[in-house]
Formats: sequence, C-alpha cells, structure tokens
Amino acid sequence: MRLQPRTIKILALLATLVAVVAVAFVAVLVVAVDKADPREPVISAFADGKAIKVAPLSYCSAELDDCTTGEIAQLDVPAGTALQLSLPHEISDGKWRLVMTFQGPNGPEFWHVEYGPGERTTATVESKATPPQQLLGIEIQWPPAILDNAGRPITRAIWSIKTA
Repeated sequence: MRLQPRTIKILALLATLVAVVAVAFVAVLVVAVDKADPREPVISAFADGKAIKVAPLSYCSAELDDCTTGEIAQLDVPAGTALQLSLPHEISDGKWRLVMTFQGPNGPEFWHVEYGPGERTTATVESKATPPQQLLGIEIQWPPAILDNAGRPITRAIWSIKTA
C-alpha cells in the first residue's frame, strides 16, 4: 500500500505536533516539580498497639525565614509501656534532640538526649510503672536549639506528641 504525498505530509505534521506537545509537557512537569514545596518530614510513633504519623508542630526553611505551624499529636502511652519513635533520614542524618517530660513525684521532670548525624533513626522512651513515672509528652527538635544573637534558642523544626 502506497500513501499519497498529501497523507505523508499530514502524518509528518501530526508526528511533529505530538513531539512538540510531549516536550512541552515534560518541560512544564520539570518546572512544576522544581518549584514544588519540599514535603515536611513526618515521624512515626507507636505505643500500646497504636501507630500514628506525626507532622511537624513547627517547621522552618533552612534560612529560618519561612515557617509553618501544625498541631500537637496525641498518642496515649500508659505507665509501664514504651513509646517507640522512627525518624526519616531527613532528620536522623543531622543533629536532633529528644526532649521528654515525665510526671515525677514532685511535678514535671524534663530530660533530653542529643543525637549526632546518622547516629539513630529510632528511639524508645519508657514510661515506668514502678516507681510511677508517667510520660507526659515528647518533642523532637531538629537541629538541636541553636542560639540567636540575643542568646535565645532557635530550632528549625519541632515534632510534638502529648502522651498522657
């Protein structure tokens, strides 16, 4: 079967049009992905048979000039059980701090542990039954607080979980 010269020209024009549209689509897609806001890292938390994903309570750009706020997550951690945390590499590849608040015999007690880059991607926090030491909540601070010119602590991002 032989195609007419006019049919060949129409098919060539259609092929060219499809190629131009495909290139334009890919270009628009690349620009859109490049301009898209990076996703904020999410922490996984597990306790007493329940798992949740924890979005940041506060999250700022690396320059600390563009910040968003979220909500405190809630996950009950009965005394005598543990809270298990899993951090994505965006957090654990840098310095981070785990701040824990317990209900002690004389009121709230605060503890913190700092981790270096790549040191840990998980953490377990025990809520002791004996002596009673109920875990009230935790915060992940990333990176650990740095000081501004006035000596006040600055943290790029905070994830917070209320546990009691």
